[in-house]
Amino acid sequence: PKEDETPKDCKEKKSDEEVDTPIEDEEIPAEEDIEAPTDDDPKEDDIDDKSDEDVETPMEDEDETPTDDDKEDNSNVRMNKNFSLLKTIRSVSKNQPLDELTNAVIEQGKSEMRKAGLSAQGQLVIPTNEVRAIHSVTADGEKVVATEVFDILTPLRAKNVLAQAGATIYSNLTSDVKIPIMSKSNVTFEDENGEAKDGAGAFNYLKLTPHRLTAYVDISKELLAQDSVDVENAIRTDLVNAINSKLEEAFLSDFSGSTVQPKGVFAVVKPDSAVTKDFATLVANEAKVEDANILNEPVYILSNKAKAALRAMAKGAKSTELVYENGEVDGTKAYNTSNVPASNYLFGDMSSLVIGTWSGLDLIVDPYTQAAKGAVRLVVNMYVDFGVARPETLVAGKLA
Repeated sequence: PKEDETPKDCKEKKSDEEVDTPIEDEEIPAEEDIEAPTDDDPKEDDIDDKSDEDVETPMEDEDETPTDDDKEDNSNVRMNKNFSLLKTIRSVSKNQPLDELTNAVIEQGKSEMRKAGLSAQGQLVIPTNEVRAIHSVTADGEKVVATEVFDILTPLRAKNVLAQAGATIYSNLTSDVKIPIMSKSNVTFEDENGEAKDGAGAFNYLKLTPHRLTAYVDISKELLAQDSVDVENAIRTDLVNAINSKLEEAFLSDFSGSTVQPKGVFAVVKPDSAVTKDFATLVANEAKVEDANILNEPVYILSNKAKAALRAMAKGAKSTELVYENGEVDGTKAYNTSNVPASNYLFGDMSSLVIGTWSGLDLIVDPYTQAAKGAVRLVVNMYVDFGVARPETLVAGKLA
C-alpha cells in the first residue's frame, strides 16, 4: 500500500475494481448495437441440421451412372414366378391364349426337344428341370424370369422301383447314345525287365435310342376349374404315376423287343427253367451273381406273388425262420411291384439296368374325346429307352 493508504482502504478499492471494471474480452454489447437477424442469415435449426448431415454418410453423386451389374440386379426384382400346369391345361382346353411366361416355358421345352433331335407332337412341352432361367420380358426392366417348372424326373425316381433298386438313369440325352462297357482284362505278373503283355481288354457298348412312351390321364372339367395347389399337385402326381407304371411294366417284362418297344429285362436275363422251390436253390443263384465280381450291393426285385411265396418259405426243414422278413430276403434288401410278371424275381447289381430319357414331357390336351363325360384327356409322351449293360451281374428265377 501507498503511504497515504491504509491496508483496509486498499482492500476495499481492489474489491470495487473487481466488481465495477469489466474485462475487455468479455465485454457485453449494448442492446442497440445488436443487429436483428435477416432472412438471408442461417437459422440456428438449419445450422444444427447441417451439422447432423455432416456426421452422416455423404450423399452419392447424383451424376453417377449405374453399372451393368446394377441394371442386372434391378432386373431380377419380382422375377420368381410359378408355372401352373393346371392353368395351362385349362387355357388350352378352352382355346384361350397363353400368357407370356407360359409361352416362354413351352418354348424352352421345345428347344430341349430340338436339341435331342425330336419333334413335339402336343401343344405343351414341359422342360425337364424344376427351376431354370426362362427368357421372358414381363415388365419394363425385366429380362430373365426364374420360373418354377414341372419337375418330372425327381418324383419319377422316388416312385420307380428300378430307380430305388439302383438302376442307372441318364437324362437329357441327345440323339442315339452308346454306353461303353468294358470286359475284364488280363493282368499278369512279369519279372523286373519283362515286357508287359496285352491286357486283352475288350470294349462293348449298349446303344440307347429314343422310344416314345405314352400314357393318358382323364381330368374332369370341374377339377380343371379349381385353382387349388392341392389340385395342381394331384394332376402332377397322376402324370408321374402314369409314366412310372408304363416304364416299369415295359422294362420288367419278358417282351422280346421291337422297333417300337425295347426288350424287357426278363427277355435278356431269362429265368431258370427249374422253379426255385427251396432256400438252397435261392442262395445257389445268389452265388452266380457274386462270382461276377459285382461292385455294388445286390438287391432283389420281386413280383407280389414271389414275395408271398418267400414269406411262406422256411430256411430249412427244422427252421422256423422265413426267407422273407422285414422287407429283406435273408438280409438282402428286396423291392416288390405288380409290374414284375407272374412269380418272377430278379437278383443282382441293379446298376446294370440302364434307363435313358430325352427332353421333357410332350403333352397333348384333348378336350373332345371325353367331352360327353365332362372330362379332358391329357396324353403324355416321354422319350425313353432301357437295356441291360452287364447281364452276368443279374440272375432271374421263378417261385412256385
